[in-house]
Amino acid sequence: MAEKEVDKKVEKPADKKVDKKVNKRGNNRADKKEEEEEPKPFDVGDKVHVKKTALLPTGFDGQVGKVYENSILIDIDADSVDDSRSEELHDLHGRVIVRFAEAKKIEA
Repeated sequence: MAEKEVDKKVEKPADKKVDKKVNKRGNNRADKKEEEEEPKPFDVGDKVHVKKTALLPTGFDGQVGKVYENSILIDIDADSVDDSRSEELHDLHGRVIVRFAEAKKIEA
């Protein structure tokens, strides 16, 4: 009988620990959902202009392909890139990721 009592004592604290972990996870998920509800400055499909980046120092126009947490993926408009930079554009496969601060929306 002494063995059963020891098992019961061990099970109760373990159950409490599991409950605490579940509660912490639930709270963390709720916090993340609140953060994600903030509006992003860009939406997929927006036309943007970038003055210059390290990869394309002459600047370019493009369209937002995907929005990340602090940056966007831009599909570069080939006509907006200087002919002298066409090789860099080819190396980038027509796409580049830039920070929100580096891009500005073009009103269409």
